[in-house]
Amino acid sequence: MKASSGLFAVLLILWSGASTYWYVCKINKDCDKQQTEIAVINNKPSDKKNIIKKPENITVKDTISIINNLKEKLKDGYTLYNFPENSAVNNNIDEDFNEFAGNLKIYFSKNKKDEILITGYTDNTGTPEANLYIGKKRAEFLKTKLSEHGIDKNRIKTVSKGQSNPIVDNNTEEGRNKNRRAVITIINKKTQ
Repeated sequence: MKASSGLFAVLLILWSGASTYWYVCKINKDCDKQQTEIAVINNKPSDKKNIIKKPENITVKDTISIINNLKEKLKDGYTLYNFPENSAVNNNIDEDFNEFAGNLKIYFSKNKKDEILITGYTDNTGTPEANLYIGKKRAEFLKTKLSEHGIDKNRIKTVSKGQSNPIVDNNTEEGRNKNRRAVITIINKKTQ
């Protein structure tokens, strides 16, 4: 008798979970929705926190502010540093990048033809061929991170410059660390 009661309890729990999944995911289609909160940059210096708004509540003024701020950040390219030596993965991504990616998503919702170019770079340790490979993997890593924020992968191009174009001297660890980077730029299709 106790075994059948336990079996009944397990079946009840499974049925409850399955029916909840069916209602939430299949009927309301909530499982396919992306997280809708994004960071909106507030230009008031006295504010300590960023305002969080849902995309459907973003005003034209907010959108213009986001796009202008993004254009400023992308003037020379948005650069992500702190890649470990010989690694394509950067576990030091901070809130600034997450905010940037959320705002980039808003930018792309208004600029349907534009694309992203991500260029990966390395320091000069290792062979030029290996560094080209690592640079490409760094760019691909950022492509994945941006797509996780809801940006269409088909609008993101990746290239590698390897150890070419260092921004500082590679003779110190600090210099090599700055040269291990990935740069995000916008390809404006309207002007091409």
